[in-house]
Amino acid sequence: MAILVGIDEAGYGPILGPLVVSASVFELPDALLGKSLWQVLPRSVCKNRQGAGGRLVINDSKKLYLARGRYHLLQRGVLAALIAAGNDPPGVLGDLLCCLEATCRELFTQYPWYGPDAEVYPLNYNSGDISTAANALVTELKEHHIRLHTIWSRPILTGSFNQMIQTVNNKATVLFTVASELIYQAYQKFHRDNLQILIDKHGGRSHYRAQLQRLFPDLNMKIIKEEDCLSSYHLTGSGSSMKIHFIARGDDRHLPVALASMTSKYVRELFMELLNRYFQRHCPTITPTAGYYQDGRRFLNDLKSHNLDPQLAPHHLLVRQR
Repeated sequence: MAILVGIDEAGYGPILGPLVVSASVFELPDALLGKSLWQVLPRSVCKNRQGAGGRLVINDSKKLYLARGRYHLLQRGVLAALIAAGNDPPGVLGDLLCCLEATCRELFTQYPWYGPDAEVYPLNYNSGDISTAANALVTELKEHHIRLHTIWSRPILTGSFNQMIQTVNNKATVLFTVASELIYQAYQKFHRDNLQILIDKHGGRSHYRAQLQRLFPDLNMKIIKEEDCLSSYHLTGSGSSMKIHFIARGDDRHLPVALASMTSKYVRELFMELLNRYFQRHCPTITPTAGYYQDGRRFLNDLKSHNLDPQLAPHHLLVRQR
């Protein structure tokens, strides 16, 4: 049996809201490693909204997120997957973050727009529909001797992001650092299995050897391939082995990466809802923001026009350094 991990992010470009990096972890027969899980699981999952029926739509989050506040496809896929992994249905954001083993919850009280309300922020969804979809997924996974182990997520709130930027002075390095935490967590838990890690390739980098060697100084490394579309590495040590693949458009090519992409986007959108709700309470006429650069700048200028007390919007917790 093999362990297949998909890793992807959401929120790399914005100036407001968290960067979120997530991983989905599957156990499956070695013979299925080279196959598309969309094709292996055609009765319970699909890639496209059209003709999906009751199946879960799992794809690159950018293709499923329709508009601000319209993330029901993301929510349905992520929550059904968490239930399929053995979690109780989460009712509030705190439950969701607990299922995802997120490590940011102790920081909520530092942020006026999160505060204690974030823990109990309700997740509104059709529980019957999602439970039915989860059961269908579990049934088909079992038919092929596949198990969805878990989904992990790492939301990096703005204050933490800014602290990391001050240390490394490069947001690409911040992203790799957070992804590395998930790589290391997978290695610690599954290094004695046939561990394969798929990471959506970000930017034009093709060489990761130095970064991986710093992360795993005691492992031997073999470069399998370093090309524009794929960079692969085989790391081995005493009784352990792992292959890491950085793949261009990984969220379009591999279901575990797509599920990680959806999880990251869904979690980020919940945090943005909290941020927008807070500022609309203090500035009722302000237009909500998705946090990306141009609209984020518009939002910050609108805040200035409302003469909001700076203590209600601490700059170092609200705006990312770039």
